[in-house]
Amino acid sequence: MQPLLQTLLTRHLKYIFKHTKYILNYPTSLLYPFIIGMSLYLAFPPHAQSYAIFVSITIFLIGLEHTQRSFCYGYIFYLGAAIAFIGYWFSYYFRLQLNVGYFISYLLTSLVCFYTALYIGIICWLYFRLKSRYTLFNLLILFPSLWVLTELIRGFFFPRSWYALGNIFVNNFFFHGYYPLFGAYFVSWLIMAISGALTYCYLNYTLRVWLKLVIGLSIFVGISYTLSSIKYTKPYGKPLKIAMVQPSIFSSTKFDISHKITLEVLSLQLLSSISADLIILPETVFGVDYHYLTDGYLNQLNNIANQKHAAIIFGSPIIWDDNPHQTGIIDINNLDTPVYLKHYLVPFGEYNPLQNTFFESITNLIGFKLANYVPGAYAQPPMEILGQKLAFNICYENTINDYVADGAKNATILVNQSDLSWYGKTHMKDVSLQFSQARALENQRYFIQDGNSGDTVVINPYGQIEKKIPAFTSSTLVYDVPGYTGVTPFEKWQNTPIWLLCCFSVMIALVLRYSKLKK
Repeated sequence: MQPLLQTLLTRHLKYIFKHTKYILNYPTSLLYPFIIGMSLYLAFPPHAQSYAIFVSITIFLIGLEHTQRSFCYGYIFYLGAAIAFIGYWFSYYFRLQLNVGYFISYLLTSLVCFYTALYIGIICWLYFRLKSRYTLFNLLILFPSLWVLTELIRGFFFPRSWYALGNIFVNNFFFHGYYPLFGAYFVSWLIMAISGALTYCYLNYTLRVWLKLVIGLSIFVGISYTLSSIKYTKPYGKPLKIAMVQPSIFSSTKFDISHKITLEVLSLQLLSSISADLIILPETVFGVDYHYLTDGYLNQLNNIANQKHAAIIFGSPIIWDDNPHQTGIIDINNLDTPVYLKHYLVPFGEYNPLQNTFFESITNLIGFKLANYVPGAYAQPPMEILGQKLAFNICYENTINDYVADGAKNATILVNQSDLSWYGKTHMKDVSLQFSQARALENQRYFIQDGNSGDTVVINPYGQIEKKIPAFTSSTLVYDVPGYTGVTPFEKWQNTPIWLLCCFSVMIALVLRYSKLKK
């Protein structure tokens, strides 16, 4: 009975996809790619069902192989994905950060989603015009390369690759070896290639084809197991006892004196209860530039540092007398020389991406009050303490893998300071944690992350969380963090190999296409 049901189900599905090209000619068919796009959300936090990505992408590719409206199909698909990915927490951020109502926040979020979906619409259009008669090459090489090119290009522009597929397998042993080798974008390429192979097997439903798939996946598992056991870095020096403070007081544009005093008192209480070589407070922990803290408060922090023989660093906006504002990390023992100045600023929160454009006049008319910080230098020296070297990144800089890798080359420990309370109790903090895990894997170094409301965690060089503070609780975390030295292949080459792979694949597709037209 069961084999009969399987046969009937298989025939039914093949019939549906065989006639997809007719179904997709109707307006109601737009719901099909939209729902598939939204299903991508299952692979990301908070659900984190990573293997679901293969199901969603395979179904998407089957439809793409049959549709005649490739741009529309791809655009609607990723519009559904973008809405599912960022629809909730982006609108929440806009309401809190810009202090606007629901209408404006959802309007801005919609614009971001409409814009982001263009990337996938364009590559689906290109795929339709570049694909050759070699279906296996199209699905296994060409489309994965086009997809990853969009992730790489988005890495240069707002809203960046917050939802690069390569971040979802940070907790999967079989993908761990690829992060320090070629980085998270290569893992994205592998995900698309595996999905392409599954699509090819479905479209060419023979026992021989499926046997080749099984053999191919077995080889992949063997290579993955071997790569995952390679260690490019090794422990260095004496572990550094690091304490991280998580105040868990939500940020707000309606900041007042009582809010500042609450943060000051709570931070002092938490600091007084711990002992470490280095004490870290999160990004913009007090909500104001440190020059405007209560009189005598910095002296209290300095006294604690001296009593505990510790260094204390904290995130703060910095208002210079004669220079533009910046944001960075301050050492209580050397207030005039920031440990680190944030290079990649947050759009709408720390600078206006619409500045000097037509839309700037509209934002001014509506009454947006946007900060206007200037970035710090791209290359900044690590902080040295007790033989260890710490490289910093702030907030969403942990999404920019080549930037983190540049800093990691000369460092033994990686540190991220964030204030994700701007996103409330949305799933954004879980997404950010995956970014940090991916950076730990790429550089095979300890990556510690201190958040205002979470996640405050210690991640080892293999992407595993060794200790954390529960989100939305006021607490401290103390841990002996080992330094690691050495250079991973990704630190050496960064994203160059995946750029070359994708561009070379597109060039091959152009040659195949041109030769076909010539004949």
